[in-house]
Amino acid sequence: MTGLLLTAWPGLAEDIVWRPVGPGGGGWIEAIACDPQDPDTIYLGCDVGGFYVSRDSGRSWTTQNQGLNDRFVECIAVQPGASGVLLLGMEGGVFRSTDGGLTWQWQRDGFPEPQRYSFAAPIGALCFDPTRPDTVYAGIGRPRWGKDGRGHIYKSTDAGVKWQLVTPDGALDPAAVVCDLEVAPDGTYIVAATNKGLYRSDDGGLTWEPSNDGLGHTDVRELAIAPADPRVVYCTLRTTARDNEAWNGGVYRSDDGGRTWSPRCEGLDRRVAKAGEAAEMGSEYKEIAVDPRDPDVVYVGSDSWVSAGVFSSNDGGQSWSRRSWHFGDQRNMDYGWITQWGPSVSCLAVSPAQPDRVVFGTSGHVLLTDDRGATWQQRYCTVLPDGRFVGNGLEVTCFNDVVFDPARPERLYFCYFDIGLLISDDRGAAFRRSSQGMRDDGNCFTVLCDPQDPQKLWAGTGQWGWNQGCICRSEDGGATWTVAGQDTTGLPNGQVRCLLLDPTSPVGQRVLYATVNGHGVYRSADDGLSWQAINTGLPEAARQAPCGLVMDPANPAHLRLALGSNPPSGSGIYESHDGGANWRKVSEEVPFADLKDFVADPRDPDVLYVCQRETYDRTLNPPVLFPGGLFRSADGGRTWTRIFDFHFTNCVAVSPRDSSILYVGTTDHPYHDGSQAAGLLKSTDGGQTWQPENEGLANHNISCIAISPHDPSVLVLGTGGNGGYIGLDQDIARQR
Repeated sequence: MTGLLLTAWPGLAEDIVWRPVGPGGGGWIEAIACDPQDPDTIYLGCDVGGFYVSRDSGRSWTTQNQGLNDRFVECIAVQPGASGVLLLGMEGGVFRSTDGGLTWQWQRDGFPEPQRYSFAAPIGALCFDPTRPDTVYAGIGRPRWGKDGRGHIYKSTDAGVKWQLVTPDGALDPAAVVCDLEVAPDGTYIVAATNKGLYRSDDGGLTWEPSNDGLGHTDVRELAIAPADPRVVYCTLRTTARDNEAWNGGVYRSDDGGRTWSPRCEGLDRRVAKAGEAAEMGSEYKEIAVDPRDPDVVYVGSDSWVSAGVFSSNDGGQSWSRRSWHFGDQRNMDYGWITQWGPSVSCLAVSPAQPDRVVFGTSGHVLLTDDRGATWQQRYCTVLPDGRFVGNGLEVTCFNDVVFDPARPERLYFCYFDIGLLISDDRGAAFRRSSQGMRDDGNCFTVLCDPQDPQKLWAGTGQWGWNQGCICRSEDGGATWTVAGQDTTGLPNGQVRCLLLDPTSPVGQRVLYATVNGHGVYRSADDGLSWQAINTGLPEAARQAPCGLVMDPANPAHLRLALGSNPPSGSGIYESHDGGANWRKVSEEVPFADLKDFVADPRDPDVLYVCQRETYDRTLNPPVLFPGGLFRSADGGRTWTRIFDFHFTNCVAVSPRDSSILYVGTTDHPYHDGSQAAGLLKSTDGGQTWQPENEGLANHNISCIAISPHDPSVLVLGTGGNGGYIGLDQDIARQR
C-alpha cells in the first residue's frame, strides 16, 4: 500500500490548510545562537521541534524545518560573515542551509552510511574557524544523553558540504562523546571538550593531545574561548561527587590556550546530590559564554534544579554572582506562563553584535537580557491582562490528546506532555492552565466531558516517563480539580489513557470506564469517586498495554477493547456485552503487537480501526516482525485487513458525516538516521487511496486527531514537538 501513498491523486491540491495554535514555549530548548551581524536575529533549536528563527529579538518566531528529516537540534553554527550559511548538528547528522535557515540539506558526504535502527553520525558539536570561514569541525556523540561517543571529529573545508575524519584511531578516547568544539579567534588551535577530557590540536585537526593539566577530573561539558584574547579559555565540569564527597564541578580557566587549568568557582552554588539522586539535585554548570569585548566578563548557566539560573563574573571567574532570580524579593525575571519550572539553563549565548544582550533557553522558556542580567524578559509568549496567554510562534509542545467540548463549540481541551492540561475558550486563540488540585499536573493524557453537565469533567493525569497516574474530577469546568481515581478509591497507580461515559446513566451517578496501563479496565458507578476492576476474561499479560476502548452508542453495555503486547500474551480485540463484567476475545489470528490507537466508525460500531507501530519482537522464538499500518475490520473485530502500509501509524479518525473519509496520522521511531514521518493523510474511498494533507505543518509527527462534533469540517491535530494545528477540510465544508 505504500505505493498508493506516493502516487495517489498526483497534482491535486490538498484539502486542508493548517494554522498553528498553542501557548508558546514547552519542549526543550536545546541550542541557541545569535547572528554575528544582526542583534535582532536569534536562531534556536529544540529536541523535538527542530529549528526556529526570530528577526525581532525573540518577540516572534517562525519554525523553519523544510528539508529536516530529524527534529533534535543539538547545536547551531553560523558561518562567519554575512553569507546566510547555517549548520545544524543533529542526532541524524549535519544539516546545512544557504538561505538563513529557510531550507535545509542533509550533508552525508564523508560520514558513515545512514542506519535504519541507529545513528551513524550524531553531531554533538560544531564550530567554524573564524579565520577560515569555509573550515568547520564536527564532533560525534549525543551529549544530552551521554551516549554514542566514538572519539571522532570531522572537518570540512567547503562550509559543511563534504567531510573527512581527522581523528585517527587512538587520537581521542574511543568512547569519547564530543560535547563542544572551539577554534581560537586567531585560528591557531582547536580545543575539544569530551566526557573523557579535553583535547587540543595545533595543526588544524591533524593531531590531537590531551589537555587536562589542573582539571579536577575529565568529565568536561562545555568550552568558551575569549574572542578578545585567544589565550583565555573557560570550561565547565560535571559534578561527579555524591553524599559527603567534596563538590567537584564548576568552572575552570586557562590562560595559555587550554594547556593548563585552574578552578574558578568562588560564589557558585555547590550542593552535592545524594547517592541515587538525579544529577540535577546537585549544583551542575554546563553552558558558558564570554563577552566578546572583555575576556574577564563571563557567564555560566546552571542546568540543575537546585541552583538553576545564570551566574556572571567580571574578574575572569575569580568571583561569581547570581544574575537571574526567579523567586523572592530579588526576582528580576518576567517569566511568562510556565511558572512550574525553574530556569535551568540548557543553552546560552552572548550576542556578538550587541554584547550586553544575553539569551538563554530552558526546558520550556527563552529569556533575554539587554543589561547583562540585571533584568530578564521572556520571549516565548504574551500574557494577557486576564491571565490567559498567547504563543508567539515558538511552539515546542508535544500532545497526548485534544478534546472538543460537546456543549461549547469554541472550547478545546489540550492535553500535553510535561505542561499538563490547557483550556482554550476561543478555539486556540488564547489559553489558560487547568491544574489546581491535580496531584500529577505535569502530564494530561485525556479529558472526558459530561454532555449533560457542562461543568463536569474528568481527566487522566500522571507521569510520562514511568507508569504513574490517576483520575481527577472537576465540577467547575476545569477551574479546580480533586483527585477521584487513585489507589485509595480502587484505581491502581498507572497512566489513564482512555475514559468513557455511559450516556444513559443518571447525572450525578455517571457510569465511567477507564483503561489503566499495566492493569487493564476499571469501572465507576458513582461519578468516578470509586472504581472496580473489570478484567474477567482478559489475559493478565495483555492487560499491561490497553490501547483503546469503544462503546456501542445504541447499547452502552457493549464495549470493545484493544490490547497490545504480542499474540502469546493475548494481544488482540476483546468485547463485553455486560458493561465489562465479562470479556471474550473476538479477533482471529492477526499480527497485533504495538497498538497505538483504536476507534469505531461513528455511523457503524461494527466497523473498527486499529493503528500499529512496526515492531520486531526478539522475545518470540523465532523473532517476529509485526508490520505497521492501519487495519480495518467490518465484522466487529473478528477479521482484519491492512488498508494502509506505513511503519509507524499512530492515530486515526473517521468523519462522522461520511464513513468513507478517513484521516490517519503517522510518526517515526526517534532513534535512527533519517527519521521522517509522512504526516497526516486523508482517504475519501475508505482507505483504498491516500492523499497527504500537510500544508502548513512544521512537524509531520502526528500524535492525535480530533474532529469537531459541531462541525465535521473542523479538525485539530496534535504533533510531537511543534504543538497543535487547526484546519478546515474544504472538501467537507463545501458539502455543508
